[in-house]
Amino acid sequence: MTYYLIHKKYGEDKMKIILVKHGKCESSIQKIIAGHSDTPLTEVGRKQAKSLAGDFLKNGIKFDAVYSWDTLRASETTNIICEILGINDVVYDKRLREYNVGIFTGRKISSLTKEEKDFLNNTLIDLNLKTPGGESDKKMTVCVKEAFFEIINNHPEASTILLIGHGGTLNHILVRILNLLPSKLEERFEPCIMNILERKSKDEVWNLTRFNNKEL
Repeated sequence: MTYYLIHKKYGEDKMKIILVKHGKCESSIQKIIAGHSDTPLTEVGRKQAKSLAGDFLKNGIKFDAVYSWDTLRASETTNIICEILGINDVVYDKRLREYNVGIFTGRKISSLTKEEKDFLNNTLIDLNLKTPGGESDKKMTVCVKEAFFEIINNHPEASTILLIGHGGTLNHILVRILNLLPSKLEERFEPCIMNILERKSKDEVWNLTRFNNKEL
């Protein structure tokens, strides 16, 4: 697989953020709604993380900072990548967690009734609709937005930053916060594949230059 080469010589003034969804995990195999629960990577997921780290090395990609969500499937992916890259400093931020689905956590998708499926679909339309024991889409957006802007404001514009986490959180960054994900593309993030954000300066808008490793 060919990856987009990111190197300082291509623009010292640019800030680049590489968004990566965690590797394949057990809950996705069993089609279980994971939410905030801890679910480990599968062997395939571990290989995906190692492969991505290898591509970072091969292309000479160096990170000024690494951030990760704190749930197991994300932190395990992060640990594998950082061990290979020789990175010791990682910031784990719970504000970047996946959507808290409350009473639906741990449920198999096949076990949901039509009413339950309709309710979950409606949470994506009515952003104030809260899942019992969980949170609303609006609350998640507020948390993710706070963390995202705190991250970019804490680093100079020449920084290259790695963010590793969940598809739902990445979706919030690109769709709800930055309004960048093209409608023609499926809003599903492939595991351990690069999605690249770039901007020339603080006064410039963000550009999504790669989605699921496809150049835009």
